[in-house]
Amino acid sequence: MKVIAITPDRKYDYMVAIIIEGLYDYGAEIIASDFGNGVRDEDVYHEADVIRHAADADYIFTFFGKVRDNRPPKFYLLDHINRPDITAYIDGSEWTYTGWTDVHDKVFCPVLNENTNRQAYEARRDYRRYRGQPWINDDISKKVSWYFKRECYKEDLENGIIPISFGAEKKCFVDHNLERDIDILISFGQLHTGLRYEVTQESKRLMDTHGYNVKIISGVPFNEYQVLLSRSKIVVSSWGAGNNCMRMLEGLAAGACTFIQRPAVEFVDLPVDMHEAVLYSSMKEFTEKIHVVLGDLEKCGEIAKNGKALAITKHTGIARLNYMLDKMGNNQEIR
Repeated sequence: MKVIAITPDRKYDYMVAIIIEGLYDYGAEIIASDFGNGVRDEDVYHEADVIRHAADADYIFTFFGKVRDNRPPKFYLLDHINRPDITAYIDGSEWTYTGWTDVHDKVFCPVLNENTNRQAYEARRDYRRYRGQPWINDDISKKVSWYFKRECYKEDLENGIIPISFGAEKKCFVDHNLERDIDILISFGQLHTGLRYEVTQESKRLMDTHGYNVKIISGVPFNEYQVLLSRSKIVVSSWGAGNNCMRMLEGLAAGACTFIQRPAVEFVDLPVDMHEAVLYSSMKEFTEKIHVVLGDLEKCGEIAKNGKALAITKHTGIARLNYMLDKMGNNQEIR
């Protein structure tokens, strides 16, 4: 299978990396537009060569990429290639289709006792505010046959949008075989979204009142983070700028009992509650369930084991690629 991959310029994106990993595991020939996200250097081509190779490609995979100090993805190549019948867009954006919020002013958030972005503040009060405007890249949608979206709501399904969720890269499955001496691990880059602030505060309270070993970290190098995952009984995930949070996949892949804030978006192979993970929608539910799990370590271990098995079978790069190919009408599945 020959795939043209219009990828972000250097900036790492979880969704891009997992699909690229799946393509390599599939054995696909990749003709990529830019370096980064797991693309091998020898598979990056000049624009003219990308266009030339597109003439006999099986698929064109076009990826969202957030723009900071990097160039935007080369979406203009789609006009030169002009093969919408084999083209898919994989939109990993959050807040809006640009990845940025639709307002940039800040307001005071009493819960956090600090200023935060207005859209993030409004989303704390009503999850529907996560779906900012513009939400769908209309220009791209006219040039593709399949539009996959990481943050896909029910109303998006009516417009032909296909949900796709993060996966766990191979590096997430490292098993350090360590004693699980950390009861609760929390690792959030920021606390402004979802129930991140609340679960962090509740975990601190559990440490103070029940003596649980709670580890709260941020900005730890990935190799150190993996060791902490391997030492943890419970890993807590909560919504970030989108409902998909990598903490969820990292916890499952590391064999921890993973607490997941129940998604409001469509989710691919969501773990079964209290069997493969622990789902919660409120702080009341979170608190009740964390007491149950920490009070029954055999159950905690069973959920963790089932969650890792699910990650291995349903949340790898090849699993995501097979899911895409199925939605695109290609039954050439590889395992």
